[in-house]
Parts: sequence; structure tokens; C-alpha cells
Amino acid sequence: MKAGFTYITEPSRRRVGLSVILGIIVGIIGAIAKWGWEVPFPPRNPDVFWPVDAMSRVTPPKIFLDMFGVSDWTVHFSGYALPMDVFIVHVLFSIVFGLMYCVIAEYWPRIKMWQGCVFGFFVFIIAHNMVMPWMGLVPPVSEIPFDEQFSELFGHLWWLWIMEIARRDLRNRITNEPDPEFPLGSR
Repeated sequence: MKAGFTYITEPSRRRVGLSVILGIIVGIIGAIAKWGWEVPFPPRNPDVFWPVDAMSRVTPPKIFLDMFGVSDWTVHFSGYALPMDVFIVHVLFSIVFGLMYCVIAEYWPRIKMWQGCVFGFFVFIIAHNMVMPWMGLVPPVSEIPFDEQFSELFGHLWWLWIMEIARRDLRNRITNEPDPEFPLGSR
């Protein structure tokens, strides 16, 4: 296996078109896995208020949509009101990162380090500790409760790990060959 930090795969072994399709599929799978993670480890504490005007914390996708004046789009299913607008943003976020991850993996295998968890860690750091506080979607990092940081950090590791397992399995089954950094005939 060739997988140093500077190693780029051979063009003949890349399946870029397939990686785009897989990025969409694993993005959806990842979004559902992240939701599942948040059941036992809810990322936002309902008793913590931010901003200081006593407005209860809502999800970052909801705040993002409110910034653009997108009105609520709620669908009722089995007696529950489901915020479809927030769900769509959540799934699109996952698809965008799934696409990036899958396409980059065809060229630069190191992105898959620790079965995607390193990429998930950097998404967490950049998105949740830099971009989202800067945009005002979450409090400053110093004000984010430990429970939220814990849930988001390990939720992102879980999210990417699940996406990598799905990406690799689907790619290998569809192409009947290993990832591009492995010799043909290996599994």
C-alpha cells in the first residue's frame, strides 16, 4: 500500500464519477448517523441560554436559515412536527462534506486516515470552533458547554467513520477492486 502524506494515486485507478455518486449516498447516510448520535448525546443543553437576551438556544442550521429570512417549513408525521428546512440544511451539509471527502479520497488517500476520523476532527475544529462562532451560529468557544463540545467532537468522528465505512464498502463492491492506493488483487 502506498499512502504517505505526499502520495497521489495513479489516474488510471481513480473512479471520480463514482466518488461523486458515493459522496451523495454517504452524505445522506452520515447525516442520519449524526442524528442518531445526538439521541444519546444531545449537543445543546436546553437550560443554557445564548445569546444573553434569554433566547433559548436553537440549532445552528435554524439560526443560519433565520439569517436569510427563510421561513419555517414544518411537516407533520406520526404526530410530530418536523422542521424540514433544518433537516435539509443538515443533510446538505453532510452531502457537501461527503462529496469533498469521497472525491479527495480518490486522489489523496491520507484523507482517510483513521478511517476518516481525522477528517471528521478537522471538520469539527474548523466548522464548530472557528466558522460557526465567527458567523454567530453558536456562542464563542469559551462559552460553549463541555457537553456540547463532547457531543459535537465525537459526533463528527462517528459521522466520518460511518461515511468511510459506507464509501469503502460501496466503492469496492461496485468496482470489484480495492481503493486506488492498494495493489489490484488485494482486499
